[in-house]
Amino acid sequence: MSLPIGEIVRRLLELLDASTVAVIAGVSETRAVHSWLSGREPQRPQVLRFALQLGAMIANAADAEFCKAWFHGSNPNLNDRVPMLMLRDLPLSEIQPELVGAARLFAARPGTGSSA
Repeated sequence: MSLPIGEIVRRLLELLDASTVAVIAGVSETRAVHSWLSGREPQRPQVLRFALQLGAMIANAADAEFCKAWFHGSNPNLNDRVPMLMLRDLPLSEIQPELVGAARLFAARPGTGSSA
């Protein structure tokens, strides 16, 4: 995704709340999240870009509330780990495949609006 970081954050905020975006980015205050909207660069922009990719996968099959729940919830496809905490705490290179797989499984579930 080659969008400017402000656009990435704006789109994430449409799917998630500022507190969730802050956790994913590894910051303690939502004030930082809002500063990224005006062009300030976060320390881990690649994590935010990846989070938006995951959110878009899920949101295509469900609404924003399901998307937020997916990021917050203990996920059986991730050994009961929480996606937003994985994004905050673990190297992106180590968790990308797992998270994409879990998001795909969620998006393909019956009842999430997917045609799969």
